[in-house]
Parts: sequence; C-alpha cells; structure tokens
Amino acid sequence: MKTAVSLVLSMLIAIPAFPTNGLAQEPETALHSFTCRERRGNESFSMQSRIGAPAPEVIEIFSGSGASDISEHVLTQSELAQVNSAFERLPFLHREVLQTHLRRLSFLDLQPGSGSALTSKVETGDEPLQFDITLRASLLDESLTTFLNTKEARLFNDEGSGVQIAFDAGDSDALIYILLHEATHIVDQVLGLSENDESPFRSGIWMDNRALAAPHASSPISKTRFRGAPPIPLKNAQEVYQALQESPFVSFYATAALSEDIAELFAWQHLASDLDQTLTLSITDSQGGTLFSYKPLETPEVLARFEDVKKLYELYRKDCNPT
Repeated sequence: MKTAVSLVLSMLIAIPAFPTNGLAQEPETALHSFTCRERRGNESFSMQSRIGAPAPEVIEIFSGSGASDISEHVLTQSELAQVNSAFERLPFLHREVLQTHLRRLSFLDLQPGSGSALTSKVETGDEPLQFDITLRASLLDESLTTFLNTKEARLFNDEGSGVQIAFDAGDSDALIYILLHEATHIVDQVLGLSENDESPFRSGIWMDNRALAAPHASSPISKTRFRGAPPIPLKNAQEVYQALQESPFVSFYATAALSEDIAELFAWQHLASDLDQTLTLSITDSQGGTLFSYKPLETPEVLARFEDVKKLYELYRKDCNPT
C-alpha cells in the first residue's frame, strides 16, 4: 500500500468551503458529503485499535527532515491512557472524522530534526479517505510552553542584543495541541474547508495555499523562516510580533500555508474556548525588562476568526445532533 504525504513536516497539513456570507448555508452543503454515519457513542471511542507501526515512507520523511536514530515507540499503559484522554478532549467533529478516516496513529523515538508530527494521506484507491498520524514520542512528556518556545526559537538569530522571547502556556501538555492541529488537517481534507475562494477561512487572507493576500503579503509577518525567509535578528522581535498582533493569524506558524493557518486556528480556538487555555508572549531586554507582551488568543482579529470556527461547529451539531 502506498502512502502519499500531504504535509508540512515542521509540525504538521490540509486542503479545505464556505461562501462570503460566512457559514450561513445549509449544513449539507457546508459539510459536503460528510455525514455523522449515525454513530452516537463516539465519546467512548478508544484509539488503541488504531495505534501501530508507521509506514516505511513516513520514517524516510522524518529522516529527510534531519531526524536520526529513528525507531517505533511502543506505548506503555500510562502513555496509552494519556493518548486516549487527549483524543477524548478533541471536538466532537474531529473525533467523528477520525473514527472514519484515521487509519493509524504511530509514535517514533528519535533524535529530533525539523519535524515533530506528520499527517499523511494513504492512497488506498477506495473510499473513505484514510490518513496516518505520526508523532515524536517525546511529545508525551513535553509541556506546551517548552514546545512553543523551542519551535519559535528557529525564527530568530541571536545577534547579541540580549533580547529574549518567551511563551507562557501554563502547565498544559503539548500532546493535546499537537493532536488538535494534526486532526484538523484530516478534518480539513475530508470536509474541503478551504477549497472555495470565498471561504471565511481564506477570503481576504490567502490567494492560494501559499500566497498571502494584501496587506499581509508585504507585512513583516510574511518574512519568517516558516515562509522561507532568513532568521530574524532578535532585536527586531518586537516589530514582528506587533505586526502579528494586528493580523488575523494566531501564530507565525499559521502564516506558513493556508492549511497550517486552518490547523492552527481550529487548534487554538478549541484550546482557548473549550479547554480554558491561556497564552502569553513576552519580549524582554538584556536586563530582563519587558519590551512587549501580548496574548495571541485574545486579539480582536483572532477572536473574530474563532467565531467562524464556532459557526462551523454549530452547523455540525445542527446537522448531526450529537448527544
């Protein structure tokens, strides 16, 4: 069986449809051909039957990203319970889609390269679409704060200014965020959320999956390593984060591609709205004084986009009437 990868490996993927009047169309249209499949016991859905060894092609991709010493990680009973708990905290829509479309969930022990997670489409030639999710096993022990700071550090060059940036996500674990992001890639592909040019997740923000619309295309947010630009001197961190604060993007990683924007948007919306997640970004000078601080989950433009996500969930609940 061949595995075709639709991804951005540095974490995470997708392809997604709604008109300019938001999500006010019929649920059958908004959600395309996807139905609830008349399953109502989804809350007890266990991931144990889906956990298994990764496809050889997946290991090759991680190796190509710079990872080394790669081997399958077999979950302990406590780790399995942790994974099941994380999946139970996903939105109902995500759990419903995964029950039909997730073929395999795998964990890898490795020396990290540039990637922590991968969602890959499995070319079976049959319906429904099938996907694999593969995660770096050390995510099971990593805090969300550590994960975000490690990832964000790749964007900057320490030129000796003494400026530092730091995220604070409290005591939350990284696993639930990663699973939300990766599961949204599958939801995105299954539902076709961004195929329509007038989708609220795309209109006025993206020209296509990679090209940003004006004015974002000329903003400092378009010039990071997530978009192929050189590292940013830390002394310029305040400028670029102020630009991000005024944009519709919840993170710099969201600017990498439309698919990543949707995955980030849905992940952080659920974390903030349903799991009470908080997030603060602070920039300090060489003496530890605060130069700039803001809360990425509470900016007006991001909150407005969170409402579009909520409208989609409302349509789904209306259509499927989950209990």
